[in-house]
Amino acid sequence: MDVRRLRSGELLAGAGAVGLAFVMFLDWFGARSAWESMAIARVLLVALIACALTIVVLTVTSRTVALACSAAAITVGTGALALLPVAYRVLLNEPGPNAAVAVQSSAYLGLLLVLAMIAGAWRTLSDERTRTSASLVQTERVLAVRGPPRKPPPGRDPGRPARKR
Repeated sequence: MDVRRLRSGELLAGAGAVGLAFVMFLDWFGARSAWESMAIARVLLVALIACALTIVVLTVTSRTVALACSAAAITVGTGALALLPVAYRVLLNEPGPNAAVAVQSSAYLGLLLVLAMIAGAWRTLSDERTRTSASLVQTERVLAVRGPPRKPPPGRDPGRPARKR
């Protein structure tokens, strides 16, 4: 477990996930939390939190980069699906000034945290640091497994094209 492997994308996604898990219990619409007022979006938000935390766990446990990138790609897709109903409910379908229910500030904070998780996952996908010491060690390890280059098979000159039969 190496916490130093966490980069800005993983940190943003992880912080957004922890923050959204907390904010979902606050009042979003009147005196109702996101758990009480958002039926389908609640499932998508929990899936988004799980995906964002998966990115952090896979990065910290020194798994291969491919697993973290796959989790980040899934998180971006899940985040886009979760963003649609949350943005609709908070921004478009908000009650007017004469309504009995008002949108609370925690709903806007929840929307920002969803955006933060999407941005963190996107940043994780685009952040490839190939010049770091960890990347160089991993590259050297892969090349050492391969071994020295093999000679060409006998009777064939690699500089001369093959004969047509």
